[in-house]
Amino acid sequence: MRAGGVAIALPFLEGLPSRSAWAADSPPVFSLYIVAACGVVGDRFFPDKTGPLTTDGLAAMTGKATHVLAPHAPNLLFIRGINFPMRGPTNCGHAQGLCQALTARPAQGGGKTASSTGVSADMVVAQLVNEGGADPLTLYAGNLRNGYIAERISFKGGGAGQVRSADDNPYTLYSKLVGLTSGGGGGRPLAEELLLSRKSANDFVREELNSLMRMSALSSADKQRLQQHFDSIRDAEVTMGQMGSACSQAGLATSELEALERGFAFKTDGMIEDVAKLHLELVALAFACNFNRVATLQHGDGTDQTKYAVPSNEGLRWPFHHLSHRVQSDATSGSNPTAEQAHAEIDVLRMQTLLHGLDHFKARDLFDKSIILWTNHVADGPSHSFRNVPTIIAGNGGGYLKQGEYIDAGNVTNNRLFNGLIAAAVRDKTEWTENFGEGEGSGPIDGMLA
Repeated sequence: MRAGGVAIALPFLEGLPSRSAWAADSPPVFSLYIVAACGVVGDRFFPDKTGPLTTDGLAAMTGKATHVLAPHAPNLLFIRGINFPMRGPTNCGHAQGLCQALTARPAQGGGKTASSTGVSADMVVAQLVNEGGADPLTLYAGNLRNGYIAERISFKGGGAGQVRSADDNPYTLYSKLVGLTSGGGGGRPLAEELLLSRKSANDFVREELNSLMRMSALSSADKQRLQQHFDSIRDAEVTMGQMGSACSQAGLATSELEALERGFAFKTDGMIEDVAKLHLELVALAFACNFNRVATLQHGDGTDQTKYAVPSNEGLRWPFHHLSHRVQSDATSGSNPTAEQAHAEIDVLRMQTLLHGLDHFKARDLFDKSIILWTNHVADGPSHSFRNVPTIIAGNGGGYLKQGEYIDAGNVTNNRLFNGLIAAAVRDKTEWTENFGEGEGSGPIDGMLA
């Protein structure tokens, strides 16, 4: 009877769904890839020199957009000297840049027909770490209906990359996560109900295992196997407890999210940053609930028409794309100093949005088991350069990545960036030994590893 009880209980332990718990000695790594639009004002973005990043030191650099990230300086890695595979645009630089940002492969075509020539990193990681190879979360902050360049960062594999559609309404993901974080009828959170039910089952299994361990007829191999199940119970209880505290609606802008239930209409008056913040809040929650281990967020349209209400744009009232070109045009570039200043102010706003997301990751205790990549689809607006593309990494990917440092990658292509990020993200499942994308050299960037 007791042996029969264990025969039933042990498969239950082995069959625990991956999103409910993970082994304490093999924790998951969650990956968020953010690609922003229209470049940055290079000399006012990163610190002037490479070296250690400290909270006080970064906060003092008020002339640099990234100074607003100072509260998380110990968890940041800034990287310069990263290039896209294409040396320069052959068509629309905005579209071609988007297509290279997460694929590390040359783009093909341009404008609204631009595409990648291969799979993106988010898809590679999701296939290796998500249960059943489920697709990553694919989110968008901008105007999907702008008629020119919409989503262009996540691509399926198989020959020429096939672009994956993104969701612009944060309510879509919110509605899926509510079921994980709150029980119906005002009951306990679903994560808590799950924890209690598993705890009850674990108590039953523990009693059965103890009885078996006392049997003199058991071989040492049998006892070793039973001890492994004891360890599984302990790991499940510890990690489910951790998930339960983080997998809640605490901190979410629920009123703003629920206001989007009836639909989503994008406005060009600066709404974009509010939408991006909601997406970031939800990704942090999705990771804390182990709902999905990979997500992408495209922050801005390829030719972004958002009219930011920053001080230097009060007189111009130009859309961001024109500001990035330094002239009131979608096709040519100029040198308007007021437009450049407005662009620098928008860079600060975008870093404040990133800060908002990092605050939520920290609140849910995700920094030590996450990789948050922030990059852009071009280095700067006027030139549409694909060289020295700004790159920020937050989180250490389970202790794999260096933190609190600004490093120079040495003018390498972004395939080497993703070799390091993919290796960090899949370590609990497999070892990454391939060379992702295309570019000179292989392996991760020297200096990015802890």
